Amino acid sequence: MRKWMDLIGWKIEDGRWKFFFLSFVLCLMSNFSFGQIDTRIDTAHIKIGEPIQYTLTVPIHDKSEIKLPELKDTLSFHIEILNQRIDTIFEGEKKNLVQHLTLTSFDPGNFLIRSLPVVVDEDTLLSHSFQIMVDEVKIDSANLAGFPIKTIMEEEYTWRDYWDKYWMYFAVGALVFLALLIVAILFLRDKKRKEIGTKTIKTPYEEAKDALKNLDKKKYLTKGQINPYYSELSFVLRRYLGKVFHFSSLELLSDDLVDHFQKTTHLDKNQIDQLKEFLFESDLVKFAKAVPDENRHEFYRKWVEDLIEKIKPMELEDETIQELRPNEKYRKLK
Repeated sequence: MRKWMDLIGWKIEDGRWKFFFLSFVLCLMSNFSFGQIDTRIDTAHIKIGEPIQYTLTVPIHDKSEIKLPELKDTLSFHIEILNQRIDTIFEGEKKNLVQHLTLTSFDPGNFLIRSLPVVVDEDTLLSHSFQIMVDEVKIDSANLAGFPIKTIMEEEYTWRDYWDKYWMYFAVGALVFLALLIVAILFLRDKKRKEIGTKTIKTPYEEAKDALKNLDKKKYLTKGQINPYYSELSFVLRRYLGKVFHFSSLELLSDDLVDHFQKTTHLDKNQIDQLKEFLFESDLVKFAKAVPDENRHEFYRKWVEDLIEKIKPMELEDETIQELRPNEKYRKLK
């Protein structure tokens, strides 16, 4: 005991007691850390570039909070991290948190894999450190095959060289291409205007009547194709109502379309009730694959045509002007 007191006293008298005490504490912490953390490497002797498998295992207890070391791509100046992952492994009733690292070094010599800090709840534990040896790969330079000295090679042309030499041809070609493009655009625009001028513009009423005639020509009912029949019939009516009364009828659901007319005076109550019944029946056919009675097919076809006739505008604006001004909506003159 005297000797220990004399040793401690010598340390204090020598002014280095802090270092002695700190070393003693670190030694105790390291022993405690190693007892809870299992750190292993598969080899301590490699050649340059060969991998070392490093495994850090920490037991997981209930309600314990564990924070493993956050690493980037190196452990030190000489030791690099090639790959890293974290797994949870069960061994019977025990559960461990394992951090796998693949390490290597590209410098020959002896290097230290330093201890890594692991935070368990509020305690910081240290992993085991390892000393590794990295051997340099020896090359038998005496048996290397030699290569003849190459002759001087001419420098290849770059795009900049071609541009400096032929820029005038590029500029003329670009101007010619631009002129041809402008001529083509003007030609196509003039052709389109001529086609619009010669094209017969139909009124919404004429479009609806022609659509009904085309529907009859397709003979959906004869073929037993009920779904496309009601789809096109309801589309013709929706589009016509939207153009005559100037609103986006095709964007509204059936209930919303009926609600729209209930708030206006465009249709009377009987027409609104019939419209509601027709739209509801069409939706059942389109979405629920319902099949109405055969007599309802012709009834709805005739009812749609009659409604188109009843709400036909008495006085229409020139539709040619409307076609040339597509951003303006169809208007009924009053």
